[in-house]
Amino acid sequence: MIEVEIRAGALELRHAPWTRPFVGRATTRVPLGAIREVRLVERPLAEARGLRRGLVVSGRLKLGVWTGWDRVKRLVCARRAPGLRIVLDRRIAGVDELVFSVDAAGRLRAGIAGARA
Repeated sequence: MIEVEIRAGALELRHAPWTRPFVGRATTRVPLGAIREVRLVERPLAEARGLRRGLVVSGRLKLGVWTGWDRVKRLVCARRAPGLRIVLDRRIAGVDELVFSVDAAGRLRAGIAGARA
């Protein structure tokens, strides 16, 4: 669904072509300095709550932008696999948080922390 890479002082998410109509973009780039918090989440599907613009396959997949009742906008690319929830210090590319499933989420979290240090 997505490829995640840390490069040139930023976290870059490249969305697979079939996901782009639902997330509304080909890439998401966030400066490492704008990341306030990175959390491991066992069930990223549960992190997407509120109103949505995107795709839901119940219990299996969520793609799109969710706006919570607290008005926080979350870009979600999640499936039934562990992932990360990244809280930003300001709205970037129209979102306040990123929630996504990724292989080796713990290693990516450590890589983000190391790159920010």
